Amino acid sequence: MTQSYNKLVMNSQLINLIGASAIAISDSIQKAAEQTTGNTASFPAALVIIERYPKITVDLLGQYLQLSQSGAARLVKRLVNQNLVERHQGNDRRSVHLQLTSDGKAMFDKIQQAKIEAVSKLLKPLNKEEQQLLLSFLSKMAWEYSNTEIQEEYICRFCDIHKCPLPGCRERVEDWEEKD
Repeated sequence: MTQSYNKLVMNSQLINLIGASAIAISDSIQKAAEQTTGNTASFPAALVIIERYPKITVDLLGQYLQLSQSGAARLVKRLVNQNLVERHQGNDRRSVHLQLTSDGKAMFDKIQQAKIEAVSKLLKPLNKEEQQLLLSFLSKMAWEYSNTEIQEEYICRFCDIHKCPLPGCRERVEDWEEKD
């Protein structure tokens, strides 16, 4: 009985700390991205996703960001008006592909740098070995986050895919690039 209780208490503590840490990390990244762009979270997240998938459509971008079609269209209009994104005609007249401009690429770099600085502050209490151990644990846990591409892209909306240690992420980008 005592052993079961101790296990339950340990799991509850771990669950609470993981939950609090996830929120702190997410909030830190979102705040850094918002401050960098002066816009709400979907704006910088859109830049990150468009950088990841050059020639993405407005509809798919909206799905990845969990926005309505009209919400995605308004967001893209703001990105275009700020000279961060260009629209290009797709294979048919209804299809539009998005691509970052040079200003958009520079903003993407600033967003990534802000994310690095925000998360680095949270990792400061850990030494190199502890950080490596955490990387190992998080890599194992990452496979359990979601079960659909749309959900994964939403979760990873601020990720720099080129720095991701997960083979599945790189495979998806390679598959996307082969389609073009």
